Formats: sequence, structure tokens, C-alpha cells
Amino acid sequence: MNKRYIKLLLLFVVVSTFTACSKEDDVDISNLNLKGDTWVSGPTDNWLYENFVVPYNIEVKYRFDRYELALNKVLVPPREDKVIPVMETIKQTWVAPYEQEAGDAFIKTLSPKQFVLVGSAEYNDNGTITLGTAEGGRKIVLYVVNNFDKQDESQVKQMLHTIHHEFGHILHQTVMYPQDYKTITTGYTASWNDFSLEDARSRGYITQYARSNPDDDFVEMVSIMLIEGKTGFDAIVNSTPASAQALLRQKEQIIVGYFEEAWNIDFYSLQARTQTAINAL
Repeated sequence: MNKRYIKLLLLFVVVSTFTACSKEDDVDISNLNLKGDTWVSGPTDNWLYENFVVPYNIEVKYRFDRYELALNKVLVPPREDKVIPVMETIKQTWVAPYEQEAGDAFIKTLSPKQFVLVGSAEYNDNGTITLGTAEGGRKIVLYVVNNFDKQDESQVKQMLHTIHHEFGHILHQTVMYPQDYKTITTGYTASWNDFSLEDARSRGYITQYARSNPDDDFVEMVSIMLIEGKTGFDAIVNSTPASAQALLRQKEQIIVGYFEEAWNIDFYSLQARTQTAINAL
């Protein structure tokens, strides 16, 4: 079979296929929904609009949108009755302290423009779970929403830990913290989860995850200092060996200086406001 015949045969097949589809097997698309999901706004939507969209231009997505999340993970949608308690707590214990300390322009300018709520945790192959993620300062995804209990201080602190961690990334991606921070401790490791919390703190890291890299070390320090308050943070530091105490205090001083110089924020005042807000719950 010569090349010219092969080409003609291929052309015939293509033309025949096109003809068959267009003339004989018309596809019925009358039942396809090409407009996407639609819903009627309810009390939850109205509350989110008044408390986050209007004052801060922050969208809160709680209806399940698979394309906002990792496609290779099994995840559960959030329960609607958990949405307002979660976001009310965020407003009272994260937004308000920053707003009181730094002014409303600070939150309006630097806050992520979207929160995405997920009912379950995201489970990772290495045995860890993801409680939150931040994407380029635009979006924060919060997991484990269905377990949230506003009256449980440990759960409030866990959620705030995630929020402060992710917001810390937004801050340092906007204005970088001093490079000296990266040289205080140098034992960073990708296998941070193989070591205990006690081991991490004995080496000058406030949490196990802080050992993963300098950026996460920085935001873990910020988060723990805020959710535990000065008394709680001092208790953690004082429970470690003297060598680790010195390292943690060096990190603390760089963070305090960073917030003052980069954002004109008195970190200890912010710390006190955050504790007051948590206790008020």
C-alpha cells in the first residue's frame, strides 16, 4: 500500500466519522446543566456577607467545591451548623485583635480574600494530617471544621494555630523577616514528624513542624506565642534546657522586632489582645 493511498484512507475515515456524528448520532444535551451549581442564599450566607464580605471583602466558601481542593484526597464537606461558630470565632479571636492593634486597613489590605472550609482533615502519605493551607496570600483552606466546638479551648487554639500560621506566611511573603533568624537553629529536616515534641523543643524549635524549614519555624513561633499568650509561652520556654531557652529567646526577639519594624505592631500588645479574646469565649 503506497503512502498516497494511506493518506486517502485516513482522510476517508476522518470524513466518515465527522459525517456520522453530525448527521446520524446527534447528542441530546438538553438535560446538561451548563450554568454550574446554583442555590438560594440563606441565613448563613447573609451572616457571612454582613460579617466578612462587607467589612473586609473576604469570601467564605462552605458549599463543597472540589476544584478548590486537592483532587487526590478524600475530603468531607463542612456541616452548615458549624460555619457561623467557626467564622465568628475567627472574627473575635483573630480579626479583632489585629484590627484593634494595627487598624482596619491592615486586615483589609493583608487578609486573604477567601476562606474555604472543609469538614474533615486532609490525610498525608507520611502519616501526618493537614489542618490548613495558604495559597499566595489569596486563600486559606481550613480543615476539620466538623469537629469544632467553640466551648472547647483546645479546639479553639488548634484552629487559631492554623490561622496564625497561615497568616504568618502571608506577612513574611509580603515583607521578609530578618535573615539572621535562619541561622539561629540549623537542624531543619524533612522528616520532622519522626521526632517528638520534647526533642524538637530541646533543640530550640517551638513545635515539631518548626523543624521542617526556617519559614515554618518562623510562623510556628508567631502562632504559638499568640495562642498561648506570654504566660503560656514563657512556661514552654522555661521547660526546655538552658541551651534551647537561649535559642527560643533569640527567635522571640527577632519576631517582636519584625512586627514593630515591618508592620508597626507591638507584638506583646497583640499577644495580650489575642489572649483576652480567647478567654472571652
